[in-house]
Amino acid sequence: MLFRLLRLLLAPIWLPIRLLRRMGGGGGRTVEAAVAGGVSKIDGGDAGAFRQRSALLWKVFKHESNDELVIRPDQQDLATTWKERALRYYSLRLELFPDKDFYEEAERDHFTAEVAKIENGNEDGEDQFTRRLRNAREIANDNARMLYCELAPLMLFLLLGWQVVNVLFDPFHLLAGNGAANMLPPPFAPFAAAILSEAWALGFFVILLAGIYRFSFANVQMQNAQELNSFIQTEFTCLNQSFNVARSECMQAESRVDRNQHDNIEPYATAWAGAYHWIAIRQLSEELIIRNNMFQIRRNTWLYKMFGLAICVVLGIAMIVVTLVATGAFNPDANILALGLELLAATLLFIALGYGLIMRRAFEMIRDRLPTEEWSRLYKLRVGEAIAEQVGRDKKNIVLLRDRSAG
Repeated sequence: MLFRLLRLLLAPIWLPIRLLRRMGGGGGRTVEAAVAGGVSKIDGGDAGAFRQRSALLWKVFKHESNDELVIRPDQQDLATTWKERALRYYSLRLELFPDKDFYEEAERDHFTAEVAKIENGNEDGEDQFTRRLRNAREIANDNARMLYCELAPLMLFLLLGWQVVNVLFDPFHLLAGNGAANMLPPPFAPFAAAILSEAWALGFFVILLAGIYRFSFANVQMQNAQELNSFIQTEFTCLNQSFNVARSECMQAESRVDRNQHDNIEPYATAWAGAYHWIAIRQLSEELIIRNNMFQIRRNTWLYKMFGLAICVVLGIAMIVVTLVATGAFNPDANILALGLELLAATLLFIALGYGLIMRRAFEMIRDRLPTEEWSRLYKLRVGEAIAEQVGRDKKNIVLLRDRSAG
């Protein structure tokens, strides 16, 4: 962790060199974005193709092609397979009293996992969509934990350590040579010099934290969310297209069979009707998977924030106690009370500025990159209208045929 932070502090030196190398050896490709935290998106001519590199501090949600297929009108065998899956789903007996501590686990293991098992034909209960959403959740949680529970406490530790060393030893003669503090009466000059030094150090680390959050963490998280949005949109678009094909084939089943093949009309219509039922089930299941993972990301981000805040409080108290004990033992002439108040003020100000003002939209930046109204969602499939149209038209044709036979 400390090595990665040192690399980040040296970014003004190595980042321009790396960018110049990339521009010189890019082979005619256009760099669309070079993120300080670590994501590069390069237009290589193929739609949706880009290159990502590992982030300096954060994990990256890498691109993966979607394996969802769009059914064609000539794939009755596939439609029959989907119909059988829908029948298996409708015969499921879900556990009403699952032995789980969290609702998201019960929903995942006793609903969405069952749909995935039927889709894959195995007991793993995880298809590509489930795995990708789980990976996105784990990456978002890992990055939030790094920010709140590792990076920010480390900066606070460096801030407090710098202040202790500066006040006790003044290795760079910042306190003795502070002209502004020397203008005060002699009893107050050392205290004022220490406060000014602490203010400069606090400002430096707060600005550094804000820069890392805004230009590194936020860019990586938003890039990850955009990649996730692209994957979800592709998945739902394929399901929407398959649903429209299955619905159309079911409604036109009588025109797809010759006059002398009456026995084929029932399996044909049944296959396509079951197919669009299965597509609707999968659409519902995948929307629940998204909701489940987004809920966990939001909850865990808040928990990591609270845990990181607690780490900073404990770290600040521990640093104050250790410093006061060591100061009393090795430097009895130092103003212990003043030093303790300075460290306490630095801890509280860093927590207030860092956790309360700067790092307050870690989840919202993900949510805002997922425009759910632009997706082909379940309510846009209008499953109820498809069922009503199919049943209503078939009943009407039966009545018309009966009246013709009677007349």
